[in-house]
Amino acid sequence: MNSDSDDSDSTQTIFLSGPRSLARILAQDQPDAALWEPQEMRSIWQHQMRASIESDLGTVGSTAAAFQSSPQAATFQDKSFAETLQSPTVPLALLKLIKEFAKRMIKEAEDAQFKEIAAALYYESYAVGMIRHGQRLGGMSKHELRGGFEWALGRIWLDEDTKGLIREAKQTLDS
Repeated sequence: MNSDSDDSDSTQTIFLSGPRSLARILAQDQPDAALWEPQEMRSIWQHQMRASIESDLGTVGSTAAAFQSSPQAATFQDKSFAETLQSPTVPLALLKLIKEFAKRMIKEAEDAQFKEIAAALYYESYAVGMIRHGQRLGGMSKHELRGGFEWALGRIWLDEDTKGLIREAKQTLDS
């Protein structure tokens, strides 16, 4: 994945949904359909954070193959999502790939709570891009990002490391 390439969500993604469509998907709060309690959601989130990025990102297709063959990938192939997203040296290309993986999971998951897990990962990757690289990973507006960050910060099952990254990115939007 070329970090210099245009990452316009509406024209350059295989998932064919723009930022407004994604925001609508993420805004659908369905508390009546909740299968899991917050503690169970926390366990699902922790499981995702411990998962190897290499195995999960392999589902993103040609973008994953391009990244895995890059020299940047060697440092992160055996890392978990948590290790990768907390790293001060995470490559922008990898963050974009994590964002696309999360976006795909949001669109493909049938369960609203799995969509929530994917949405939290999506916003965390966006936050890390803003903090570590000073740029957004796609075409979401400040208003859309602020709403997404606030949504994520309201998830009681998210860990404090993730919330800290999201808070920091939200502060950059607010300043």
